[in-house]
Amino acid sequence: MNSESQEPEEAVTDDSGSDRSRMIGTMVVVIFGLLLVACVIIGPMAIFLLGARDKARRTTCMEHMRMIGVQMDEYYQAHERFPPGWIMMEGVTETSPAWGWPAHLISMTNAPYPTEGDLDVPLVSVLTAEDQRLELLQSIFEEYICPADDAYAFDGTNHPDRRWTHKGKKVPFGLSMYVGNAGHKVDAVGSEPNTGILYGNSEVTLDDIPDGISYTVMVGERDLTRCRAGSWPGVPNPMLHDGGPSIWNVAANAKPKINAPAWDGDTLCGEGYSSFHPGGVNMLMVDGSVKFFADDTDSHWSAEENSGSIGVLQQMMIRNDGEAPIE
Repeated sequence: MNSESQEPEEAVTDDSGSDRSRMIGTMVVVIFGLLLVACVIIGPMAIFLLGARDKARRTTCMEHMRMIGVQMDEYYQAHERFPPGWIMMEGVTETSPAWGWPAHLISMTNAPYPTEGDLDVPLVSVLTAEDQRLELLQSIFEEYICPADDAYAFDGTNHPDRRWTHKGKKVPFGLSMYVGNAGHKVDAVGSEPNTGILYGNSEVTLDDIPDGISYTVMVGERDLTRCRAGSWPGVPNPMLHDGGPSIWNVAANAKPKINAPAWDGDTLCGEGYSSFHPGGVNMLMVDGSVKFFADDTDSHWSAEENSGSIGVLQQMMIRNDGEAPIE
């Protein structure tokens, strides 16, 4: 029998598994490369966008302060003095709520309330009447709001810790993130004089500022989230100075440094100037200019109103200490 010689069959090798491995490896490398490129491009872009946002907010805040400066100038032209920090009216219980300086400026704008005539009625009378004016006292005025903070955390009204209590209920006031410079003294309540521009029954004129209007603070920022901000209608109790519903609703004193530690037992933060702008706060000077005060601005408060023993910040919050500070 003739047998056919058969050639041995070649072994078939399945390379599909190694091909898939190589494909997956390539995809991983490509994806990693894309992610690396994205980080290189998007990272700086994100930082740039955040910086641009912060810059825009700071610029808006500065414009708001300049608007307040214009209102201050208009008030001065009409009354030949700056507005009082808060008003202590005769015949009104001294611990009753009192109109503050922002209300006086707002009364000279086109706002429906308050008008200049409305301010002749004690604030406490308006609050206890519980009529439509109560809602108007909670109005939002954009020029008194800084976009760097959450102005609507309490529906555009002031922080609950800053509110006047009536019949067991806390009464909200309209929010202000800008507070005036009361001066060096931390306990000058009621109509006691102080060394700044805006304090109880103050009637400061340009002649009262020998240190120079470009070196003297008029108004500064205070954030709502950490330091309780303020309120434009006025002060809940003009005889209180220890945080809470006090004269610090419309003013600041010279003791706290810029961006003092957040309100947590110690209320010093709520008596000074603060903001969410990176690195410092905006300040409106008496001459209408706006300057940026860095967190590390020289700050040293002492009971002695002597420029030789206090910091630059304190000097710029005293209108008549006899020296223009070295910035």
